[in-house]
Amino acid sequence: MKKIHRVVLVDVVDPHQHKEDALKNLEELRSLVATYKGIDIIDIIQHRSRPDRATFVGSGKAMELADIVSEKNIDIVVINAIVNPGVLFNLTQILWSKNPNIQVWDRIDLILNIFDLHAHTTEAKLQIEIARMQHMGPRIYGLGTTYFSRQGGGIGTKGIGETNIELMKRHWRDQIKKKKDELEKVFQQHLIQLERRKDNNFVSVSIVGYTNAGKTSLFNLLARKKKIVENALFVTLDSVTGKLYLPTIKKEVAVSDTIGFIRDLPSSLIDSFKSTLMESIHADILLHVIDISDSKMNEKIEIVEQILSEIQVQSKRIIYVFNKIDAYKGDGKKILTEINNKYSHFFPQFISVTTNYGIKKLINEVEKNLKN
Repeated sequence: MKKIHRVVLVDVVDPHQHKEDALKNLEELRSLVATYKGIDIIDIIQHRSRPDRATFVGSGKAMELADIVSEKNIDIVVINAIVNPGVLFNLTQILWSKNPNIQVWDRIDLILNIFDLHAHTTEAKLQIEIARMQHMGPRIYGLGTTYFSRQGGGIGTKGIGETNIELMKRHWRDQIKKKKDELEKVFQQHLIQLERRKDNNFVSVSIVGYTNAGKTSLFNLLARKKKIVENALFVTLDSVTGKLYLPTIKKEVAVSDTIGFIRDLPSSLIDSFKSTLMESIHADILLHVIDISDSKMNEKIEIVEQILSEIQVQSKRIIYVFNKIDAYKGDGKKILTEINNKYSHFFPQFISVTTNYGIKKLINEVEKNLKN
């Protein structure tokens, strides 16, 4: 049985921001912690105009954090940002005396550890390994002023006069290249499969969207699969493909489910998962699944579109699929009008995977787009 980790969430917010808004900013991080099977014991919110360069929260708050780590038996401290490696090292040093096993993570560390839980294929494990190397590498290089900067010259050492940190960097670069070469072989195999499909005029539809928007549930419904669905982030790491028969045009198409997107993903992490995202990059039609009941719906739409642009998606047809319409609590007529006006060029569809509402209309829209 997996150990339940006791976690502290740390954030820095503008001094003028209300506490309620500051707590809302931590909601997604709480969901990530819950997915990792952690317990959010306490939140530390520091009001500052900008994060402290050494400890993120400042020396006084760092000492307060150390007391909390001791009193509450904390295992992991998670910072709600992507921070400089030195910050994580400095905070860890401060907390060591209270708990020698303490771990201090930023958002990317947390996401990578969640990825580890859900990685089942060789491809997914390779992608995570590369992403972790790229994320952890600079952290180790950042220790160049300490022990690691001592010279490694002498009998039996490689490169007389090189510092330990330089040797480490070289080893790190070699390891990353080795893993990237392995992943490139998988990438090329995928490319051959996709080209073969196109040569046979086999159409592909890929489901994309913000994590936990209901992509896998829609995939199961369209492809008649029984892929596990959980109310958790990043359950899907591998691209899974099924088939969907379109009765009006009497054609079978490939439909795929891919990894969900999330805010503040660094380019290196997205790049590591390009092999998995190939189905989306080369799809004829994208179904962008959106949680209509989410208060940050528009913000998340922008994040997904930004990532799709970054991975250079080639599909000219994108259909916005507004899911969970049965869970929407506001003025239904008003939100439908707003969406139709704002996103009309994305052929908005309104569905509920739970009740099957709008699914036939969505399939008809896919057929219509394939005819054009």
